[in-house]
Amino acid sequence: MTKDVFPNDDEQVLRIFIVRHGQTDHNLKKILQGHLDIDINQTGEEQAEKVGELFSEFDIDEMVSSDLIRCRNTISKIIKYQSVRDPTAPLKVTPNLRERNMGIVQGMHISEALSKYGHDFKNLGETKDELITRVENEWNNIISRNENHKNVIICTHGGVITGFVNHLYSYRNYKLNVNLHPHDLKVPFNTSVSTIDINKTNGEGIIQTFGNTNHLGGQFEVKDQLLR
Repeated sequence: MTKDVFPNDDEQVLRIFIVRHGQTDHNLKKILQGHLDIDINQTGEEQAEKVGELFSEFDIDEMVSSDLIRCRNTISKIIKYQSVRDPTAPLKVTPNLRERNMGIVQGMHISEALSKYGHDFKNLGETKDELITRVENEWNNIISRNENHKNVIICTHGGVITGFVNHLYSYRNYKLNVNLHPHDLKVPFNTSVSTIDINKTNGEGIIQTFGNTNHLGGQFEVKDQLLR
């Protein structure tokens, strides 16, 4: 069962909502993106509008986005709704939240990458450890500067979300909500929302939701898990 997405009102908890960017034409055509700066398409615009509406009644203390345009244009829809409530709601844009650099396979159709390099094509650019290190540095900074806040939104990429949330679960001992299982932590759908709570006193984390798409009218999943 998918747990719904709610704002946090507990002063002792920092809730971080992780949003994947809206759909791009490269997503649709199964072309590997990595660091390529590909914008969201019309479907992505509509998805971003819906996730913006979802957060319209939430008091968001900070928003942080990958600097790639597919994330910036997704979070701009959230900002549009937030600005009605608080025109000063801060946004930070950072390359630390970029998708994994895919090296020479960026721009290739996934079938071509598999044909030429096999499943190891994912490791021809940035290593998994390099990705986790830069994302973890940003994650720790977000937590430290929001010690007096309750709700933060991050907009990033499918590979980042999958790799880093699995890292939080497997290596930083973040717990899973009873509605979640380890096999649920896979590449999430465009504009899905994953929710993580951090206890401000002891630093313990709980992954409350993963890949929630109820704001899109149902629960949707990515069929091809190799796409990035």
